[in-house]
Amino acid sequence: MISCLHKKKEHLLIALLLIVIFWVSFCPSVFCSSFRKNFPAPSFTLKTIDGEIFNLEDYKEKQKLIILYFYDNENNDSINGIEELAKYFEVYTIEEPYQVIMVNTHKDLKEEEIAQIKEFWNNKKIFFPILLDSQNEVSNLYNIEVLPTNIFLDNNLIVKRVYPGLIPKQQNLMFQYLTYFLGAQEKKVSEKKPKKDDGCDDGVCPPPPGY
Repeated sequence: MISCLHKKKEHLLIALLLIVIFWVSFCPSVFCSSFRKNFPAPSFTLKTIDGEIFNLEDYKEKQKLIILYFYDNENNDSINGIEELAKYFEVYTIEEPYQVIMVNTHKDLKEEEIAQIKEFWNNKKIFFPILLDSQNEVSNLYNIEVLPTNIFLDNNLIVKRVYPGLIPKQQNLMFQYLTYFLGAQEKKVSEKKPKKDDGCDDGVCPPPPGY
């Protein structure tokens, strides 16, 4: 009887050990991060590309929508994705306040590399704030596995949408959501009326008859 109970305890311990190993094996991507859709976004502090301190909590109730754009300058999809996002905001008039925040995930950036990144985006006339996640602390916190990844937060810093990879279909859905959520309207391009031919050549008119 005692031997039977002892064996049952051993089997129970082995089963518990296997369960623990199973949960721990998935910890990096599922259980060790507090990142969840429809839950508060994990708070973080990073330095900007200009050396200032950025704290996500400072943006609470300040913007209708915050877009965290995780990217790497050496990733072509990352560059194309932010260019498409910038073009969208050029084409649409936005009724609600928003903020796009670029999070550079390249590890161990040197000062000259940081200067090159800043110059690169300045030349492209894209001036969204850039954060430096050179130790990938925030990337790991948010379970970033593919670049670029867009994460949408509402004014209470609740995670609303996640768009990893930004394939064309995802990008279309993202822009549709932006239009709905921010009350965006496409800007109307005023049509130029054809200039009336008054006989003038480049604004220089001939003198009136009898002059």
